[in-house]
Amino acid sequence: MPPTTSRRRSRSVYEDEDQDGTPPLTSESAKRQRHGRRRQALEDDVDEENSDANEPHESLTQTNDSSSLRVSGTPNQNGQHDMEEYHPGAIVRVMVEDFVTYEHAEFLPGPNLNMVIGPNGTGKSSLVCAICLGLGFHPRNLGRAGHVGEFVKHGKDYAVIEVELQADSNKRTNPIVRVQISREDNGRKWWLNGRESTQKAVQSLTKEMRIQIDNLCQFLPQDKVAEFAGLTPIDLLHETLRAAAPEKMIEEQAQLKTWHQEYKKLKSNVDAASDTLKQLEGRQQAQQADVDRLKEREAITDRIEEWKKTRICASYEVVRVAHRAAKTKVKDATARLRRLERASGPALEAVSSKEDYRAKIELVVKDREKRLKDAEARSAEGIAEMENQGNAITQKKREIAAETASLQGPRKREIANVKQAITGLQAKYKQDPPAFVAGEWTQKIRAKEHTQRDIAEEKRQATTHKDDIQRQGRAIMDEEKKLKQDIEHLDSQEGQLVSQLRKLDHHVARGWEWLQDHRDEFEEEVFGPPMLNCSLKDKRYSDLVQSMLGRSDFLCFITQTRKDHQKLSDQFYKEMKLRVTIKTCVNKIEEFRPPMSADEARQLGIDGFAIDYLDGPSPVLATLCSDRRLHVSGVALQDVNPQQFKQLFEGQKISSWATGSTRFQVIRRREYGPGAETTSTRQVRPGQFWTDQPVDNAEKVELQKQLEAKVEEKQELRKTFGEAKAQLSELEERENAVKEEITQLKLDKSKLQTAHTHWSALPEKIETEKAKLKAQQDGLAVCRSRIAELASELDDLCSAKVQAVLRHKELVAHIREARLALLDAHIRLIEATSDIQGLKDRNREITSNLDRTRDEIKNHQVAVRDLQQEAEQVRDEVAALSEEGDNIDIYRQKANGKTPEEIDQEIEAEQANFSLIQPVDQQILRQYEKRNKEIHDYTSRKEEQTRKLEKVGGQIQKLMHKWEPSVDQLVSRINDAFSYNFQQISCAGEVGVHKEEDFDQWAIEIKVKFRENETLQQLNQHRQSGGERAVSTIFYLMALQSMAQAPFRVVDEINQGMDPRNERMVHERMVEIACREHTSQYFLITPKLLTGLRYDPRMRVLCIASGEHVPPEARELDFKKLVGLQRAANAVKASA
Repeated sequence: MPPTTSRRRSRSVYEDEDQDGTPPLTSESAKRQRHGRRRQALEDDVDEENSDANEPHESLTQTNDSSSLRVSGTPNQNGQHDMEEYHPGAIVRVMVEDFVTYEHAEFLPGPNLNMVIGPNGTGKSSLVCAICLGLGFHPRNLGRAGHVGEFVKHGKDYAVIEVELQADSNKRTNPIVRVQISREDNGRKWWLNGRESTQKAVQSLTKEMRIQIDNLCQFLPQDKVAEFAGLTPIDLLHETLRAAAPEKMIEEQAQLKTWHQEYKKLKSNVDAASDTLKQLEGRQQAQQADVDRLKEREAITDRIEEWKKTRICASYEVVRVAHRAAKTKVKDATARLRRLERASGPALEAVSSKEDYRAKIELVVKDREKRLKDAEARSAEGIAEMENQGNAITQKKREIAAETASLQGPRKREIANVKQAITGLQAKYKQDPPAFVAGEWTQKIRAKEHTQRDIAEEKRQATTHKDDIQRQGRAIMDEEKKLKQDIEHLDSQEGQLVSQLRKLDHHVARGWEWLQDHRDEFEEEVFGPPMLNCSLKDKRYSDLVQSMLGRSDFLCFITQTRKDHQKLSDQFYKEMKLRVTIKTCVNKIEEFRPPMSADEARQLGIDGFAIDYLDGPSPVLATLCSDRRLHVSGVALQDVNPQQFKQLFEGQKISSWATGSTRFQVIRRREYGPGAETTSTRQVRPGQFWTDQPVDNAEKVELQKQLEAKVEEKQELRKTFGEAKAQLSELEERENAVKEEITQLKLDKSKLQTAHTHWSALPEKIETEKAKLKAQQDGLAVCRSRIAELASELDDLCSAKVQAVLRHKELVAHIREARLALLDAHIRLIEATSDIQGLKDRNREITSNLDRTRDEIKNHQVAVRDLQQEAEQVRDEVAALSEEGDNIDIYRQKANGKTPEEIDQEIEAEQANFSLIQPVDQQILRQYEKRNKEIHDYTSRKEEQTRKLEKVGGQIQKLMHKWEPSVDQLVSRINDAFSYNFQQISCAGEVGVHKEEDFDQWAIEIKVKFRENETLQQLNQHRQSGGERAVSTIFYLMALQSMAQAPFRVVDEINQGMDPRNERMVHERMVEIACREHTSQYFLITPKLLTGLRYDPRMRVLCIASGEHVPPEARELDFKKLVGLQRAANAVKASA
């Protein structure tokens, strides 16, 4: 899209081009110059004599069908707007293309009050929408469509909005925001000052200029009036501060809210911690006695453990003393042994000498025993060698015998057999071979196979023809069956209704037929069109009840779950492409109660309510009540009288009723007050659906004709099917005969081919047998040579055996010599042993003393070793105590002077005391200690939260001392203006701040009084009427005008529902306030105005006149000139 500065408007509508050929200017200042020239030309045509100084200037450019429209006010004497009158951020110009009702339009509002008037539907509220969307705000602020694409003019793909805002005094050009809206993807494309930009940049610009379209106090569209009336006092305070307070005050309010929320949270935490501490301490006190008992048991257990450790130290001391004593005994015994050995030395030396001699003889005996064993082993090896040689000789003899037997038996027989086989094969080969030509046999087989394929093709065609006849027959039988069912169905009421449904809407009829066959595929029962499953209880009310319903109500499908709705939608819309209506019942029929009793209804001339005369499934009736409110729609056969009509019209319980031949509908718009009511009437036409009209037999006659035609067609098909079946049987017989011939030919060919192949292979077989004969003969020669080799090997083995026998003889002689030497050594050993025994007998007493001393030493050494082990074990236990961190010296001091037995008595005494104390669950102590930790944690947390609470409280108090007086002063100014506005209409009003201890509950409290005998009452939706609330709302908005922080404000149709007196007074106050000097820009949208209203030169009236009947050749209109002409005409008429 090209930038804004280079775009040219339609010459016929917007511009008087320069006649001197000068090209059009492209800057924003040049645009204003052109605007100025055009507005000056318009002003020159005004009849100054008919002007009224108290009325605003106005002009209008228009074409038919809302195609192009320009609305502006009168410029100043220089042909330009006085830009100094516009506040920064005020709207200087709004241009739209293909937006809602407009194809092209441009608005040039004034800097003060802008009154936009025009009939309903001409596009007044479209200006409000353009301002909102063009400045980057969301459509939800309008309360209309939810997507921006819905604001594109019907039939167009894109819409364009361009908004020019007044710049700050330090900027040379006004910012221009341009947006293009796409219908297809609901997208928006942005330009800022002719350059492509983003929505975020536009929002930053509006925030900088404090434009508050999302504040109902500043921007109140038509569809948000009711929402503004429903603002809570709390929300109203927030919106009021946004509209009238400086930015710092709003920031301070937000900070106070944050701190108050933090204060409440901290206070809650402190209170919760205090409560928790109280509970925990109470539980601690309740378990104190059990914990004391448990601790006493633990103390006794600790003392027992201490005595056990003391016993270890005492035991170590006892073992250490015993070990020292045992070592002393070993030393003493060793000294005695040495003295005895010295005294008995000479007597024992002779024994020792003999013992040395015997030891030497023992060594000689062992050496000679070894020699004997070696000789015996060598002799055994010689015997084994002889046995091996004998076994080898035996094996060679067996091999020679086997070769000899093979030479004389199997080999000779094998050679004879091979010779006989060669003779037989040669005889067969001399015979002539059987005659066989493979090509001739293959040709015969292929010819038969070709015949088989031809028959198979004929059979396939015959089978296809037969199957086609069968399918046609089944189809005809199905159609015949359906025609019979349809004829029978037409005789029933349901069938007649279905027939009528097909005539009314074939899409619905197709859907109903599908549903009949697939009912079991849904979670809950799905209902077809109400025209089929509902009926009238009283036919007299048929037309009246049907007048309450639309065509889609009779022909819709109704589901009971969202899943069923989705499944049915997919089937009808995506699969079957049907155009039908599907609804979902979400209510029970019991929820729809009549608004009054039957007696009350009859007093109003109502016989009953529409739903009372319908019979059908409950979900269907509930859907009709939900969509068409049949439970509150009255019906009566006779017309009501005027008094009853007045009661029905003024009442709030019944908004629709049908009596006699007329249907009445009352439309009430509560947002515009109780007087905003309209009534529509229309004639009750004869019902189209639930009727007792006679059934048209033409359809049944047509179905009978179709049935007779199908019966005749079925008979023809049966005859044709018999012929096809006979033809197929004949072809099967021919096919089987050809198959048998092919099989026989293949068998004969195989036999001849096998015989010929065998004869051709005979020469090769003969050569094979001859080769086998030669191999057998060669094997015979090899066998004879092998026998000779084995005989030679046998001779060598016999010679080797003889040599082994001779060597064994020598080994036996060596054994004899070794045995004699060993015998001599044994005799010498016996003599030495006898001499030693004699010496020992003479020294027996000396030896006995020595042995006893040695035994004593051994016994003492064993005792030392045992005590050493015991001491080491006890020492390890003491070391373990030391590693565990115990003070060993304490246990040693305690064990001093006590034996282990005495310590065991102490342990038994403590165990007796332990058994006297009642056991307590160990879990109690763990809970007690855990609770102690929790108490400590909660105490620390409470102290920390208390410090934070005091800190936040101080911050709140400090900021409140600054913020609260500012708010009071601001609200006081609003109250002064609000009260003054009410005084001008002889009423009273008051605005104040409702202060609660909870800062989040601070609110604006509005009190009003409209009658002399009343007191000030709080403004709400229950005490005041709609008109009174409207007056109060506009006065409140007007009270904010002089303090408004936003550069412009918008109010759309706020005067709806006001009586003329209030409307006139409100209008006068609005003009007075909005047209004061230095006030912000104001837009007032209204479809109607009273006569004789007050106007101000500062205000600008933007008149919108568009529609189908605006003449296409229309040029710019000056309403001021038209007013002057009308006044002149009235004066001439009055004088006549």
